[in-house]
Amino acid sequence: MSYKKLILLSALVSSGICALAQKMNATAILERSIQYHDPKGQWSSFNHEMEFVSERPNGPDRVSKVVIDNNRGYFHLEENGNNMTVTLDDCADIPEGKTCEDVKRTRNYYVYLWGLPMKLKDEGTVIDPAVKEEEFEGSDCYVIRVPYDEDIWFFYIDKNTYAMKGYMFYKDEPTKKGEVIYLEGEERIGDLRIPKTRKWVTTPDGRFLGTDILMLFY
Repeated sequence: MSYKKLILLSALVSSGICALAQKMNATAILERSIQYHDPKGQWSSFNHEMEFVSERPNGPDRVSKVVIDNNRGYFHLEENGNNMTVTLDDCADIPEGKTCEDVKRTRNYYVYLWGLPMKLKDEGTVIDPAVKEEEFEGSDCYVIRVPYDEDIWFFYIDKNTYAMKGYMFYKDEPTKKGEVIYLEGEERIGDLRIPKTRKWVTTPDGRFLGTDILMLFY
């Protein structure tokens, strides 16, 4: 083989290696997003009270207060004059007409959303290794797909900063019936970055459901 052909072959091999190195897999993207949102691992010991307002198009605003203490698995929600409290699997406050299972589902819902993207590291979470790239609200994003038992979630990660820009879930993936959540702004709790505003819209019809705004945290 001539010297020139050898140089050309080496260049092609090097280019291929670089291309493979630059193509991020889903796990690596998730790790970088967690590094952006929670660089010092504060979520595992998160212990704060938060107050937020939920604005709905066809009803009055709703003010909610939430306490999440991950040190002891404690969750408390005060909303519309009702209280619910659960520590691990022990329910202390159960609103009238609700069961302990209802309270735990509410707890799981709040802790999951406030704990993203860190909650994607929970045991049993399956991360689809295939990664797509799409534009989301004007940002070039990686798209991570996570299938759960009842629905399938898609998480949009900014390709430059690795900030989570939003997420979407389908109850029925073929018809794309579900909801998309747009994240705007950030609040800092120590080094932890959490969304300031969540805007909820149905898919595929684009019906606006409401906006949740983080007002205070302690």
